[in-house]
Amino acid sequence: MYKKYILPVVLIILSIAMLIGSREIRAAKAAFFGRTLFFPFVHSLKAIESNQALQKENFILRSQITESTLQNLALQNELKEYLDVASVSCITPEVEFELAEVIGFSGQFQERNLIVNKGRMHGIAAGSAVISGPGIVGKIVSVTDTYSIILPFSSPRFQVPVMDQRTSVQGILQSDIAGTISMNLVKLGSEIAAGDTIVTSNLSRLYPKGYPVGTISRIRESTDNLFISAEITAFTLVENLEHVYILKERN
Repeated sequence: MYKKYILPVVLIILSIAMLIGSREIRAAKAAFFGRTLFFPFVHSLKAIESNQALQKENFILRSQITESTLQNLALQNELKEYLDVASVSCITPEVEFELAEVIGFSGQFQERNLIVNKGRMHGIAAGSAVISGPGIVGKIVSVTDTYSIILPFSSPRFQVPVMDQRTSVQGILQSDIAGTISMNLVKLGSEIAAGDTIVTSNLSRLYPKGYPVGTISRIRESTDNLFISAEITAFTLVENLEHVYILKERN
């Protein structure tokens, strides 16, 4: 019952003690109480102030690290784009193209299309060919002012004339609903083999002649025994694309 009065009584006694004596004596008393009775309290206040200062400094350092990380990522992305553009320029020097970033997908599974952040405002038109550094990607099928939709070569609705780079044997690149990509309608007895590189054909009006597509992984005969079909391992993985290049016009 009397415990709640102990602290006020102690503070009153200390206040009276501090009022007694000359200025020098009161200063000595204050110093003594500060080193003994009030030391834990004063030390706690200093610790809190020090902790707040450290937190502020830590926040500033973390902000600087985050800013540096973002700057490094921006430089890495610029370097990656530069290297990709250089590789495309070396392969298609006669073609003007627009760099676009993949910003989304539409559709499901093998019917999925790509959405990129370039449209009519950037000179993009429906029917334009789309490539990446390693190989073909697809074609533009829909355009708005600010974005476009790409039908990729992995879609069953896409097909393009291709040929064997080594022997110039012609065929049609197609994909089935399971995602298997093949060069079909190859005449029986044609000289093609596993490991051959497949490129775009001179019959294609979509792509420049000789742009990479993939390599032959397996050859099989059709059910009517009139043609053979070559399964293709594509150079471009559509699902992993970050940037693509839209061919705008041929000089």
